[in-house]
Amino acid sequence: MTLSLQFFTLLLMTLSGVLVGAIIEGTRFITDNFPRRSLIFKYRIALEILVWIFLGIGTFYLLFNVRDGIWRIYDPLAQIVGILLYEQFFQPVFRLAGRIFLRLVVQPIWFILGLIVTILRKIMHFILVIIGVLLKPFRFLYQKIWHLALQKKPNLRYNKKYTKKLK
Repeated sequence: MTLSLQFFTLLLMTLSGVLVGAIIEGTRFITDNFPRRSLIFKYRIALEILVWIFLGIGTFYLLFNVRDGIWRIYDPLAQIVGILLYEQFFQPVFRLAGRIFLRLVVQPIWFILGLIVTILRKIMHFILVIIGVLLKPFRFLYQKIWHLALQKKPNLRYNKKYTKKLK
């Protein structure tokens, strides 16, 4: 293994450490902002452990592609240095990029989806009002028939002369 390949791997592991720090902080930020009763908030620790596992698998995949899976002692140290570099220098940059992404991409998408849902609700409400107005005369007739059907004994004494008196 050449010295340039080792240096390249050291830089790559440091950059992957910076990326790991950003992903973990983003995961914590996203899961902490969910409502307290949601499943994601309740299981945020398990979700973070899964993210750590996938990041570890990604790191070993990166090592496998660069050095055929050869692991050196300076690889995890370089990742730890990358995480510390992220905490010290790159955190404000990533947070600014996250806020810009949130404002320019995520919030307009949520606004458009909310607008579409509101329009669909208004259309459905309008259709239901029209159906209600058209069915109002039939509803009155239905209520009268239903009221007669629910009586215990229909009052059919038209000729009082021929009916027996009830005691």
